[in-house]
Amino acid sequence: MTDLERALMDAEADFPIGRRVRYYPVSGYSEHVESAIRSKPWALGHGAIVIAIEGKAGGVYITHLEVI
Repeated sequence: MTDLERALMDAEADFPIGRRVRYYPVSGYSEHVESAIRSKPWALGHGAIVIAIEGKAGGVYITHLEVI
């Protein structure tokens, strides 16, 4: 198993579909939006892991999410 496959499995365990999260559009700022996970995570070409949340098109970086 590669490091990326392991990271994807960890992200899926941390952020299962339906889990409530806070999404921080700008990392390090307190402004956030409460939402829920709506997909399994996937990796972009350069290896960053993203996931779809309710209310946003496309994927958001998992580093910008906090479990509620």
